[in-house]
Amino acid sequence: MVAKPGRIALLAASLLAFGGCSKKPDEQGAQPSGGEASSTGTKEASAKGAAGGDAVARVNGVAVPRAEFDAKYNKMTRAFTTRNKEIPDNLARRYKESILKQLVERELLKQKIASSGISIDPAELDKEFDEYKKMFRTDENFERYLKSSDVSVEQIKENISHNIAVNKLLEKAGNLQVTEEEAKEYYAKNEKRYEIKEQVRASHILLKMDPKTDKKTEGDLQKKANEIYKEVTKKDADFGELAKKYSEGPTASRGGDLSYFPRGRMVPEFEEVAFKMKPGEISKPVKTQFGWHIIKLVDHKEGRQRPFEEVRESIDKLLKNKKTRQAKQDLLKSLRAEAKIESLLPDANLDKADAPEPNIVADVQEHAPNADKAPDAPLPSSAAADAPASVAAPASAP
Repeated sequence: MVAKPGRIALLAASLLAFGGCSKKPDEQGAQPSGGEASSTGTKEASAKGAAGGDAVARVNGVAVPRAEFDAKYNKMTRAFTTRNKEIPDNLARRYKESILKQLVERELLKQKIASSGISIDPAELDKEFDEYKKMFRTDENFERYLKSSDVSVEQIKENISHNIAVNKLLEKAGNLQVTEEEAKEYYAKNEKRYEIKEQVRASHILLKMDPKTDKKTEGDLQKKANEIYKEVTKKDADFGELAKKYSEGPTASRGGDLSYFPRGRMVPEFEEVAFKMKPGEISKPVKTQFGWHIIKLVDHKEGRQRPFEEVRESIDKLLKNKKTRQAKQDLLKSLRAEAKIESLLPDANLDKADAPEPNIVADVQEHAPNADKAPDAPLPSSAAADAPASVAAPASAP
Protein backbone atom coordinates (compact mmCIF):
# COMPACT_ATOMS: atom_id res chain seq x y z
CA MET A 1 0.00 0.00 0.00
CA VAL A 2 1.12 3.60 -0.50
CA ALA A 3 2.77 4.96 2.66
CA LYS A 4 0.91 7.71 4.46
CA PRO A 5 2.53 11.16 4.23
CA GLY A 6 2.98 11.28 7.98
CA ARG A 7 4.92 8.06 8.03
CA ILE A 8 7.23 9.40 5.32
CA ALA A 9 7.85 12.56 7.31
CA LEU A 10 8.53 10.61 10.48
CA LEU A 11 10.90 8.32 8.63
CA ALA A 12 12.66 11.43 7.36
CA ALA A 13 13.13 12.58 10.95
CA SER A 14 14.59 9.21 11.82
CA LEU A 15 16.96 9.18 8.87
CA LEU A 16 18.09 12.73 9.47
CA ALA A 17 18.73 12.07 13.14
CA PHE A 18 20.90 9.01 12.58
CA GLY A 19 22.22 9.47 9.07
CA GLY A 20 22.58 13.24 8.81
CA CYS A 21 26.06 14.67 8.57
CA SER A 22 27.25 17.35 10.90
CA LYS A 23 30.12 19.77 10.78
CA LYS A 24 33.55 18.32 11.30
CA PRO A 25 34.29 18.36 15.02
CA ASP A 26 37.25 20.17 16.50
CA GLU A 27 39.85 17.50 16.99
CA GLN A 28 42.54 19.53 18.69
CA GLY A 29 43.75 18.26 21.99
CA ALA A 30 45.50 15.22 23.37
CA GLN A 31 46.54 12.56 20.87
CA PRO A 32 44.94 9.08 21.06
CA SER A 33 46.50 6.89 23.69
CA GLY A 34 45.61 3.27 23.09
CA GLY A 35 45.62 0.56 25.72
CA GLU A 36 44.25 2.63 28.57
CA ALA A 37 41.51 1.33 30.85
CA SER A 38 37.93 2.00 29.72
CA SER A 39 35.97 4.60 31.67
CA THR A 40 32.31 5.22 30.88
CA GLY A 41 31.05 6.87 34.05
CA THR A 42 29.13 10.13 33.73
CA LYS A 43 30.32 13.45 35.12
CA GLU A 44 28.05 16.04 36.62
CA ALA A 45 29.76 19.20 35.43
CA SER A 46 29.75 20.43 31.88
CA ALA A 47 33.22 19.83 30.46
CA LYS A 48 35.33 21.96 28.15
CA GLY A 49 36.97 20.40 25.07
CA ALA A 50 40.69 20.69 24.41
CA ALA A 51 40.05 23.60 22.03
CA GLY A 52 37.92 25.40 24.60
CA GLY A 53 34.44 24.42 23.38
CA ASP A 54 31.82 22.42 25.23
CA ALA A 55 32.18 18.64 24.92
CA VAL A 56 29.84 15.75 25.58
CA ALA A 57 32.58 13.13 25.71
CA ARG A 58 36.31 12.51 25.34
CA VAL A 59 37.69 9.60 23.36
CA ASN A 60 41.36 8.95 24.08
CA GLY A 61 41.60 12.61 25.07
CA VAL A 62 39.88 13.94 21.93
CA ALA A 63 36.78 16.04 22.61
CA VAL A 64 33.43 15.20 21.05
CA PRO A 65 31.83 18.65 20.56
CA ARG A 66 28.50 19.44 22.17
CA ALA A 67 27.43 21.38 19.06
CA GLU A 68 27.50 18.20 17.01
CA PHE A 69 25.52 16.36 19.67
CA ASP A 70 22.92 19.14 19.89
CA ALA A 71 22.47 19.26 16.12
CA LYS A 72 21.71 15.55 15.97
CA TYR A 73 19.42 15.67 19.00
CA ASN A 74 17.44 18.55 17.52
CA LYS A 75 16.94 16.64 14.28
CA MET A 76 15.99 13.46 16.10
CA THR A 77 13.38 15.22 18.20
CA ARG A 78 12.02 17.52 15.48
CA ALA A 79 8.91 15.36 15.04
CA PHE A 80 8.02 16.23 18.66
CA THR A 81 9.06 19.87 18.71
CA THR A 82 7.21 20.79 15.52
CA ARG A 83 4.01 19.65 17.28
CA ASN A 84 4.90 21.49 20.49
CA LYS A 85 4.90 18.14 22.29
CA GLU A 86 7.09 17.53 25.30
CA ILE A 87 9.47 14.60 24.89
CA PRO A 88 8.99 12.01 27.67
CA ASP A 89 12.02 11.79 29.94
CA ASN A 90 12.66 8.12 29.14
CA LEU A 91 12.65 8.82 25.39
CA ALA A 92 14.90 11.86 25.76
CA ARG A 93 17.39 9.77 27.72
CA ARG A 94 17.35 6.96 25.14
CA TYR A 95 17.86 9.42 22.29
CA LYS A 96 20.79 11.09 24.07
CA GLU A 97 22.43 7.75 24.82
CA SER A 98 21.98 6.63 21.24
CA ILE A 99 23.48 9.84 19.80
CA LEU A 100 26.36 9.80 22.26
CA LYS A 101 27.09 6.19 21.35
CA GLN A 102 27.04 7.09 17.66
CA LEU A 103 29.42 10.02 18.08
CA VAL A 104 31.84 8.11 20.30
CA GLU A 105 31.94 5.19 17.86
CA ARG A 106 32.53 7.55 14.96
CA GLU A 107 35.47 9.11 16.78
CA LEU A 108 36.89 5.67 17.61
CA LEU A 109 36.71 4.71 13.94
CA LYS A 110 38.22 8.02 12.80
CA GLN A 111 41.18 7.49 15.09
CA LYS A 112 41.66 3.93 13.87
CA ILE A 113 41.40 5.04 10.22
CA ALA A 114 44.05 7.74 10.82
CA SER A 115 46.46 5.34 12.55
CA SER A 116 46.00 2.78 9.75
CA GLY A 117 47.03 5.27 7.07
CA ILE A 118 43.83 4.91 5.03
CA SER A 119 43.10 7.61 2.46
CA ILE A 120 40.22 8.23 0.03
CA ASP A 121 40.68 8.75 -3.70
CA PRO A 122 38.69 11.91 -4.71
CA ALA A 123 37.43 10.11 -7.82
CA GLU A 124 36.03 7.33 -5.64
CA LEU A 125 34.27 9.86 -3.43
CA ASP A 126 32.77 11.63 -6.45
CA LYS A 127 31.49 8.33 -7.83
CA GLU A 128 29.79 7.39 -4.55
CA PHE A 129 28.29 10.86 -4.23
CA ASP A 130 26.85 10.61 -7.74
CA GLU A 131 25.28 7.25 -6.83
CA TYR A 132 23.79 8.81 -3.70
CA LYS A 133 22.23 11.65 -5.71
CA LYS A 134 20.61 9.17 -8.09
CA MET A 135 18.31 8.08 -5.26
CA PHE A 136 16.55 11.43 -5.57
CA ARG A 137 15.94 10.94 -9.34
CA THR A 138 16.11 14.67 -10.14
CA ASP A 139 18.32 17.61 -9.13
CA GLU A 140 15.18 19.43 -7.99
CA ASN A 141 14.32 16.65 -5.53
CA PHE A 142 17.89 16.68 -4.21
CA GLU A 143 17.87 20.44 -3.72
CA ARG A 144 14.56 20.25 -1.84
CA TYR A 145 16.05 17.54 0.38
CA LEU A 146 19.08 19.69 1.20
CA LYS A 147 16.87 22.64 2.10
CA SER A 148 14.35 20.75 4.21
CA SER A 149 16.88 18.61 6.07
CA ASP A 150 19.32 21.44 6.80
CA VAL A 151 22.29 19.53 5.42
CA SER A 152 24.95 20.62 2.92
CA VAL A 153 26.65 18.82 0.04
CA GLU A 154 29.96 19.10 1.93
CA GLN A 155 28.46 17.38 4.98
CA ILE A 156 27.03 14.59 2.85
CA LYS A 157 30.38 14.07 1.16
CA GLU A 158 32.10 13.99 4.55
CA ASN A 159 29.74 11.26 5.70
CA ILE A 160 30.24 9.26 2.49
CA SER A 161 34.01 9.65 2.81
CA HIS A 162 33.87 8.32 6.37
CA ASN A 163 31.83 5.30 5.28
CA ILE A 164 34.26 4.53 2.45
CA ALA A 165 37.16 4.73 4.87
CA VAL A 166 35.42 2.41 7.35
CA ASN A 167 34.83 -0.14 4.59
CA LYS A 168 38.49 0.03 3.57
CA LEU A 169 39.48 -0.45 7.20
CA LEU A 170 37.30 -3.55 7.50
CA GLU A 171 38.46 -4.96 4.17
CA LYS A 172 42.03 -4.49 5.29
CA ALA A 173 41.29 -6.73 8.27
CA GLY A 174 40.03 -9.43 5.88
CA ASN A 175 37.43 -12.22 6.17
CA LEU A 176 34.75 -10.31 4.21
CA GLN A 177 34.78 -12.37 1.01
CA VAL A 178 31.79 -14.64 0.33
CA THR A 179 32.54 -18.17 -0.85
CA GLU A 180 30.43 -20.02 -3.39
CA GLU A 181 29.55 -22.55 -0.70
CA GLU A 182 28.19 -19.80 1.57
CA ALA A 183 26.18 -18.30 -1.28
CA LYS A 184 24.67 -21.66 -2.29
CA GLU A 185 23.79 -22.45 1.31
CA TYR A 186 21.96 -19.13 1.63
CA TYR A 187 20.13 -19.69 -1.65
CA ALA A 188 19.00 -23.17 -0.56
CA LYS A 189 17.58 -21.79 2.69
CA ASN A 190 15.87 -18.82 1.02
CA GLU A 191 14.59 -20.14 -2.31
CA LYS A 192 11.17 -18.52 -1.84
CA ARG A 193 12.82 -15.12 -1.72
CA TYR A 194 13.90 -15.66 -5.34
CA GLU A 195 10.56 -16.83 -6.62
CA ILE A 196 8.93 -14.54 -9.18
CA LYS A 197 5.17 -14.75 -8.87
CA GLU A 198 2.84 -14.86 -11.83
CA GLN A 199 1.74 -11.35 -12.70
CA VAL A 200 -0.17 -9.43 -15.32
CA ARG A 201 -0.28 -5.89 -16.58
CA ALA A 202 -3.72 -4.45 -17.28
CA SER A 203 -5.56 -1.23 -18.02
CA HIS A 204 -9.18 -0.53 -17.15
CA ILE A 205 -12.07 1.84 -17.56
CA LEU A 206 -14.06 2.30 -14.37
CA LEU A 207 -17.60 3.56 -13.96
CA LYS A 208 -17.91 4.22 -10.25
CA MET A 209 -20.86 2.86 -8.31
CA ASP A 210 -21.74 3.27 -4.64
CA PRO A 211 -22.37 -0.09 -2.89
CA LYS A 212 -25.77 1.27 -1.82
CA THR A 213 -26.78 2.21 -5.39
CA ASP A 214 -30.37 1.25 -6.23
CA LYS A 215 -31.13 -1.34 -8.91
CA LYS A 216 -32.24 1.21 -11.51
CA THR A 217 -29.04 3.27 -11.25
CA GLU A 218 -26.96 0.09 -11.30
CA GLY A 219 -28.76 -1.02 -14.45
CA ASP A 220 -28.14 2.36 -16.10
CA LEU A 221 -24.42 2.15 -15.29
CA GLN A 222 -24.25 -1.40 -16.64
CA LYS A 223 -25.92 -0.27 -19.84
CA LYS A 224 -23.41 2.58 -20.18
CA ALA A 225 -20.54 0.16 -19.55
CA ASN A 226 -21.84 -2.13 -22.30
CA GLU A 227 -21.97 0.81 -24.72
CA ILE A 228 -18.38 1.75 -23.87
CA TYR A 229 -17.34 -1.89 -24.32
CA LYS A 230 -18.73 -1.85 -27.86
CA GLU A 231 -16.78 1.32 -28.57
CA VAL A 232 -13.43 0.08 -27.22
CA THR A 233 -13.69 -3.21 -29.15
CA LYS A 234 -14.15 -1.50 -32.51
CA LYS A 235 -11.34 -1.85 -35.01
CA ASP A 236 -8.55 0.73 -34.47
CA ALA A 237 -10.10 1.92 -31.17
CA ASP A 238 -7.55 3.44 -28.78
CA PHE A 239 -8.23 1.96 -25.33
CA GLY A 240 -5.95 4.44 -23.56
CA GLU A 241 -7.63 7.48 -25.05
CA LEU A 242 -11.09 6.09 -24.34
CA ALA A 243 -10.04 5.40 -20.75
CA LYS A 244 -9.04 9.05 -20.40
CA LYS A 245 -12.43 10.01 -21.79
CA TYR A 246 -14.72 7.67 -19.87
CA SER A 247 -12.94 6.24 -16.79
CA GLU A 248 -13.84 7.69 -13.39
CA GLY A 249 -10.96 6.02 -11.59
CA PRO A 250 -7.65 7.62 -10.51
CA THR A 251 -5.82 5.89 -13.40
CA ALA A 252 -7.85 7.71 -16.07
CA SER A 253 -5.13 10.31 -16.67
CA ARG A 254 -2.68 7.58 -17.64
CA GLY A 255 -5.04 5.70 -19.90
CA GLY A 256 -6.27 3.33 -17.21
CA ASP A 257 -2.83 1.72 -16.75
CA LEU A 258 -2.55 -0.37 -13.57
CA SER A 259 1.00 -1.55 -14.28
CA TYR A 260 1.98 -5.11 -13.21
CA PHE A 261 0.36 -6.87 -10.25
CA PRO A 262 0.48 -10.43 -8.83
CA ARG A 263 -2.38 -12.58 -7.62
CA GLY A 264 -3.89 -11.37 -4.36
CA ARG A 265 -3.35 -7.69 -5.11
CA MET A 266 -6.72 -6.83 -6.64
CA VAL A 267 -10.29 -7.45 -5.53
CA PRO A 268 -11.31 -11.06 -6.42
CA GLU A 269 -13.87 -10.29 -9.16
CA PHE A 270 -11.38 -8.13 -11.06
CA GLU A 271 -8.46 -10.51 -10.57
CA GLU A 272 -10.37 -13.63 -11.59
CA VAL A 273 -11.12 -12.13 -15.00
CA ALA A 274 -7.70 -10.50 -15.58
CA PHE A 275 -5.66 -13.65 -14.97
CA LYS A 276 -7.78 -15.68 -17.43
CA MET A 277 -7.31 -13.21 -20.28
CA LYS A 278 -4.70 -13.17 -23.02
CA PRO A 279 -2.62 -10.10 -23.92
CA GLY A 280 -4.63 -7.76 -26.12
CA GLU A 281 -8.02 -9.07 -25.00
CA ILE A 282 -10.70 -6.74 -23.64
CA SER A 283 -13.22 -8.02 -21.13
CA LYS A 284 -16.94 -7.41 -21.01
CA PRO A 285 -17.95 -5.18 -18.08
CA VAL A 286 -16.99 -6.68 -14.70
CA LYS A 287 -18.80 -5.66 -11.52
CA THR A 288 -16.84 -5.15 -8.29
CA GLN A 289 -17.46 -3.26 -5.07
CA PHE A 290 -16.08 -0.16 -6.81
CA GLY A 291 -18.29 -0.22 -9.89
CA TRP A 292 -18.16 -1.55 -13.45
CA HIS A 293 -14.77 -2.21 -15.05
CA ILE A 294 -13.78 -2.87 -18.64
CA ILE A 295 -10.37 -4.57 -18.54
CA LYS A 296 -7.70 -4.73 -21.22
CA LEU A 297 -4.87 -7.19 -20.61
CA VAL A 298 -1.54 -5.78 -21.72
CA ASP A 299 0.92 -8.50 -20.68
CA HIS A 300 1.09 -11.78 -18.76
CA LYS A 301 4.25 -13.05 -17.05
CA GLU A 302 4.38 -16.62 -15.80
CA GLY A 303 5.83 -17.25 -12.38
CA ARG A 304 9.25 -18.85 -12.15
CA GLN A 305 12.06 -19.68 -9.77
CA ARG A 306 15.16 -17.59 -10.40
CA PRO A 307 18.18 -19.94 -10.63
CA PHE A 308 21.22 -19.53 -8.37
CA GLU A 309 23.42 -18.26 -11.22
CA GLU A 310 20.98 -15.41 -11.87
CA VAL A 311 20.95 -14.18 -8.26
CA ARG A 312 24.51 -15.04 -7.24
CA GLU A 313 25.69 -11.42 -7.43
CA SER A 314 22.88 -10.10 -5.23
CA ILE A 315 23.47 -12.89 -2.68
CA ASP A 316 27.17 -12.05 -2.59
CA LYS A 317 26.36 -8.40 -1.86
CA LEU A 318 23.83 -9.33 0.83
CA LEU A 319 26.19 -11.71 2.63
CA LYS A 320 29.15 -9.33 2.31
CA ASN A 321 27.08 -6.55 3.85
CA LYS A 322 26.15 -8.90 6.69
CA LYS A 323 29.80 -9.80 7.26
CA THR A 324 30.76 -6.13 7.10
CA ARG A 325 28.20 -5.17 9.74
CA GLN A 326 29.42 -7.93 12.03
CA ALA A 327 33.07 -7.00 11.45
CA LYS A 328 32.28 -3.39 12.30
CA GLN A 329 30.54 -4.42 15.52
CA ASP A 330 33.51 -6.62 16.46
CA LEU A 331 35.99 -3.85 15.69
CA LEU A 332 34.07 -1.29 17.72
CA LYS A 333 33.87 -3.69 20.66
CA SER A 334 37.65 -4.11 20.51
CA LEU A 335 38.26 -0.37 20.16
CA ARG A 336 35.97 0.43 23.11
CA ALA A 337 37.79 -2.10 25.29
CA GLU A 338 41.18 -0.53 24.52
CA ALA A 339 40.16 3.13 24.61
CA LYS A 340 39.74 5.69 27.35
CA ILE A 341 36.20 6.98 26.95
CA GLU A 342 34.69 9.63 29.20
CA SER A 343 31.01 10.53 29.02
CA LEU A 344 30.42 14.11 30.09
CA LEU A 345 26.60 14.02 29.96
CA PRO A 346 25.04 13.43 33.38
CA ASP A 347 21.87 11.88 31.88
CA ALA A 348 23.42 9.58 29.26
CA ASN A 349 24.92 6.23 30.18
CA LEU A 350 27.49 4.84 27.75
CA ASP A 351 27.39 1.48 29.52
CA LYS A 352 24.31 0.84 27.34
CA ALA A 353 26.45 0.95 24.22
CA ASP A 354 24.98 -2.24 22.80
CA ALA A 355 21.33 -1.27 23.34
CA PRO A 356 19.20 -1.15 20.17
CA GLU A 357 18.68 2.21 18.50
CA PRO A 358 15.34 3.87 19.25
CA ASN A 359 12.46 3.58 16.79
CA ILE A 360 11.61 7.25 16.33
CA VAL A 361 8.65 6.63 14.05
CA ALA A 362 7.00 4.34 16.60
CA ASP A 363 7.86 6.70 19.48
CA VAL A 364 6.25 9.70 17.82
CA GLN A 365 3.13 7.80 16.85
CA GLU A 366 2.75 6.62 20.44
CA HIS A 367 3.49 9.89 22.22
CA ALA A 368 2.58 12.66 19.74
CA PRO A 369 -1.08 12.74 18.63
CA ASN A 370 -1.90 13.46 15.00
CA ALA A 371 1.47 12.14 13.87
CA ASP A 372 0.07 11.26 10.46
CA LYS A 373 -0.71 14.93 9.84
CA ALA A 374 2.97 15.79 9.52
CA PRO A 375 3.94 17.42 6.22
CA ASP A 376 5.65 15.37 3.54
CA ALA A 377 9.43 15.36 3.48
CA PRO A 378 11.35 15.28 0.17
CA LEU A 379 12.81 11.82 0.52
CA PRO A 380 13.77 9.77 -2.56
CA SER A 381 10.67 8.05 -3.90
CA SER A 382 9.92 5.35 -6.42
CA ALA A 383 8.42 6.39 -9.72
CA ALA A 384 6.10 3.40 -9.67
CA ALA A 385 2.94 3.94 -7.62
CA ASP A 386 0.82 1.27 -6.01
CA ALA A 387 -2.44 0.38 -7.68
CA PRO A 388 -5.27 2.78 -6.80
CA ALA A 389 -7.83 1.97 -4.16
CA SER A 390 -10.50 1.65 -6.86
CA VAL A 391 -9.06 -1.79 -7.66
CA ALA A 392 -6.39 -2.78 -5.16
CA ALA A 393 -8.00 -3.90 -1.94
CA PRO A 394 -7.70 -6.86 0.41
CA ALA A 395 -10.27 -9.59 -0.05
CA SER A 396 -11.78 -8.59 3.28
CA ALA A 397 -12.22 -4.94 2.30
CA PRO A 398 -15.77 -3.64 2.75
